[in-house]
This record gives sequence, structure tokens and C-alpha cells, in this order.
Amino acid sequence: MKIVSQSSDEMVLHEGSLQGMIIGILCVIAGVLGAYFLHSTKPMALWIGLGVVVLGVGVILFASSITVGATKSKDQLVYEKKRIVGAKTDTYKISDVLRIETRKQWRIENAGGPPNRNANPPQPVLVAQSVIVFKSGKELALDHQKSSSSTQIGGAVLMSGQGNETAMANRVAAFLGVPFQEIMPPNMMGMGMGGGLNIQIGGR
Repeated sequence: MKIVSQSSDEMVLHEGSLQGMIIGILCVIAGVLGAYFLHSTKPMALWIGLGVVVLGVGVILFASSITVGATKSKDQLVYEKKRIVGAKTDTYKISDVLRIETRKQWRIENAGGPPNRNANPPQPVLVAQSVIVFKSGKELALDHQKSSSSTQIGGAVLMSGQGNETAMANRVAAFLGVPFQEIMPPNMMGMGMGGGLNIQIGGR
């Protein structure tokens, strides 16, 4: 999530989908090349290549970008979500926004492979996403889910990589004049790390 432009009255945010489209395009290219060069020596390569192409096309079609424009003088929040196959734009009132939240949860990533006594244990990865919460209970994503990097020192796991997103969500809340909440996963206490609910009040 990036702030494209901001004044005292207007803020425009954008969350891009370039990475997803690049991955999809690479899958399509790899599938076509693999099927073309290997189908004569390995009959299954054609089907595998076609499968990779289909996967790549699916990633491209479902990759999305989010643009949010807020104008305080008009009490207007314009939310646009674009995909290659189409776009959807909705308009809301800023006065109907209850708060901005950044929600974090743990996801365990396993390196895979056969069990090994010397292998690194599964590492926790902190996944975060910021959302707009309305008084009606409706929610809109401000960004796509993002995971942090982790570093293990002794028995402690240090997480990094999401401070900018949290700070950005806090800036959005301050601009809209609504509370900002950073919700940490409950099981962080069990992992020897601090957790809970961090609430900051934004001002107009």
C-alpha cells in the first residue's frame, strides 16, 4: 500500500498487483517452453507444461490492484478494485468508517523434505493485512496479505518487514479521523513474544 497523493482534504492510496502478474507470466512462459522442448523425450512434459500454463493464466486473471480515494470535504470514499478481466468501483461515506485495522496472525512455514535431526524446525511467519471497518460491519481490504521475515536467535524469533504497512494504515486512520487498531495474534504470548491490542486515536 502506497500513498499516491495527499493534501489536507484528499488522499489517494494504491496497492499494486505487478508481482502477481509477473509470476503468472513467468509460469506461462515456463510451461510453453517446457512443453515445446521436452515433449519429444518426456511425453508427460506436455501435460505438465499445459498445467503450468493454466496455473499462470489463473494467477494473471485473479491478480488485483486496489485504489482508494478519500475526500473529506465531500465525505466520500471511493474504492476501486481492478483485475485484467474487469473492475469494480464503489463509493462510501467517510463518516460511516468505524476504524482502520491491521490484523496479524502466525503461519507456520515448513521447509519440507525428509525428517532430519539437524534440519531447522518449522519457522513462524507473521502475516498481516490492513482493512477498513465500517459501522455497518462491512470490511474492505486496504492491501493484500503480506508476510514478514523471521530470524531466530537462540530461543527467540525476531520478526520484521511489516512496520511500514502498519505505519501506513495508521496514517490513513489519522487522515480519516478514526481509530487505528493493530491486532496481534493471541498465540504470540505462548511463543515468548508480546501481543495484545494496540489502539491509537487518529485526528482530523
